[in-house]
Amino acid sequence: MKKRLLCSVLAVLLLFTAIALAGCAVGRSGSNPGNKPGNKPGSNPGNTTVTTPGNVPISTEPAVRITPAATSRIAYENYDNGYLKMEIPAGWKLETPRINTFSGYTFKLYDPKNPDYLIQFCLGMSGFMKSEASKELYAALYSAAAWGQLPAIDPQTTEQYYRVWNESAAVGNQMINQEFFVYLNDFEIIDNLGPTPLGGDVLRGTFVNDEGETMQGLFTTTVADVGSYYVYGYDLAPLNTYHNIMMYAPDAEFVNWQPIYDYCLSTIEFTDAFMIGFNSEQSTQLAAVRANAQIYNEMSDMIMDSWNRRSASYDIISQKRSDATLGYERVYDTETGDVYRAYNGFIDSYTGTRYQTVTDEMYTYVISGYIEK
Repeated sequence: MKKRLLCSVLAVLLLFTAIALAGCAVGRSGSNPGNKPGNKPGSNPGNTTVTTPGNVPISTEPAVRITPAATSRIAYENYDNGYLKMEIPAGWKLETPRINTFSGYTFKLYDPKNPDYLIQFCLGMSGFMKSEASKELYAALYSAAAWGQLPAIDPQTTEQYYRVWNESAAVGNQMINQEFFVYLNDFEIIDNLGPTPLGGDVLRGTFVNDEGETMQGLFTTTVADVGSYYVYGYDLAPLNTYHNIMMYAPDAEFVNWQPIYDYCLSTIEFTDAFMIGFNSEQSTQLAAVRANAQIYNEMSDMIMDSWNRRSASYDIISQKRSDATLGYERVYDTETGDVYRAYNGFIDSYTGTRYQTVTDEMYTYVISGYIEK
């Protein structure tokens, strides 16, 4: 009899231990296999009431219905076109222009269901002038040359490169006879987040798409002065730009997508076939080193580090504005730390204690999902 009672007590203790361990496992933020953003295991969406075998309630926290954010469950697939290898979000499209060189290798990666979610990459561009006067003289001397059509980058900075980007995009699209390069209308710089390992800066900026909607993203390039060639006192030697990268999403969504984009960037790898073709066009050792995949892993780390040190003020204002426009209030799970967008009035009708209104700092966090009615 005592032995049977002891077994019963042990069984109950084991049951409570299992329940406690399950609660800890659910409350802990999910890890990402291979450090990939997305593929996050589901978290406890609020809590249904847990009872013991004697039907004694352990928790009275009300159930909450949560729809996971798209970025919390991103799956990746391997892309390989014989020249470029990369991990990309499943279902996304990687597109290259009809005319594509090795030294200026270009692609854009985007969601075909919504092209406002996009990464555009160009290994290098050549032919920018150093001043408007040099551009005018070059165009007068060599009116048929493509180089004379590209804008001047003066001063030679990443910021100025993107201020004249739309001119570059128009010339590029004309040259390849294809609307491939995207346009950054009303481009504004929010922050300069600092230099990359290649010498350019990382800019955080906004622009307006063709539908008048605000986009936010990160933008970088390295502007290189390769020498001088003076004619009539003007330097006509062109500027080159390397590693032109832009990544963007709708303004309120970019904070969620930036880690996804950054991971994709870190997986860029050029094949041996690409390197053979590249070296036939661009023989300098410096350019070959810059084409090595390892540099994008390092650049990805640097971009993420810069992003994490960004000013929070823009995020707080833009996220609050977005929530008000779309009819959300923002809350966080006190057990897991996850941040959610909830329907307006959620906190007023909510009778539990697990979900609380976020602090201002939490508007910079990635959201894990949406609390629905």
